[in-house]
Amino acid sequence: MRIYYRIRKDNIEIVRCYGTQPEVIIPSEIDGKKVTSVAAYAFSGHLSEEPENVCLWESEENSISGSEEHLLADSEIEKVVFPESIKEIGRYIFYGCSRLKSLEFSDNLVQIGCGAFTGCHNLEKLVIHMKNGHQTCAKEILGELWQRMDLDLLYEKEEDDFQEARLVFPEHYDEAVENTPARILMTQYHGSGGSYRQCFYNRILNYREYDRLFSMAKVMDNMEVLVDMCFDRLEFPYELSQDAGKEYADYVRENLSEIAAYLVKIKDLYRLQLLSDRKLWNEKGLEAALDAAAYQKDTEIAAYLMNEREKFTEKNPVHKKKRFAL
Repeated sequence: MRIYYRIRKDNIEIVRCYGTQPEVIIPSEIDGKKVTSVAAYAFSGHLSEEPENVCLWESEENSISGSEEHLLADSEIEKVVFPESIKEIGRYIFYGCSRLKSLEFSDNLVQIGCGAFTGCHNLEKLVIHMKNGHQTCAKEILGELWQRMDLDLLYEKEEDDFQEARLVFPEHYDEAVENTPARILMTQYHGSGGSYRQCFYNRILNYREYDRLFSMAKVMDNMEVLVDMCFDRLEFPYELSQDAGKEYADYVRENLSEIAAYLVKIKDLYRLQLLSDRKLWNEKGLEAALDAAAYQKDTEIAAYLMNEREKFTEKNPVHKKKRFAL
């Protein structure tokens, strides 16, 4: 990879990146100086003219790579990883990055330029390494995006010692609907994401407020989103209260047939195993999952489910076994 940069106050500002892969990993140092910022339009093709008076840094693998490098901008990037040293990114840095899906950085990033994520309609995941406490710039980023976003917060105490929170922020949008008899336009709101994006106070995520909104999400969002919300909070219960945990688990129990069939359909054996680990199975849910596995002719999942049904029947002998065949 080739990186063009300039020196600002004895620190490095990234200006442009050239490479062959859609994943960009920015180094923390260049020529012994910390990389602390990324310039405006750095990953955008909407720059009127290429910057001048910049320095060049090349990675070591460039000397052995025979691939031709190109500008990493717009649809050429899918993932960007910023080092812990980055504190600032410029305006419209990702303008037009229509294939950008994932962004990883630390809570040292505190300043984001205006319009940084304009056109990033496929961005779906933020991974934030929490080094200093609980404040992040997540609210600013989420506020620019209407689509569903998955937020992964890694609260790092020491090396190889951290707690993790995984959160889903649903999509939200509004539309104008004409009320013809009254001759007025009414605004209809879709998705609970707007409310979820207000769960930050002084840049700190309020987990109790986040969990409290699940009752709204159950009304406004689809089942696939709700499943991810439940499993993420139950598997990574950072600051999860007992009452909130019960509400997530109860939703899974009450909708187990539909949820289990959906997990089979998307071949999510891991979450099917989580249902077992948390003792959430019931007879109706197991049969729905087995029927879905039979329909899809998925022998691996079917074998697992039949084994779980055997265990369930042994513990609940009043339930009769149902014949199953692929």
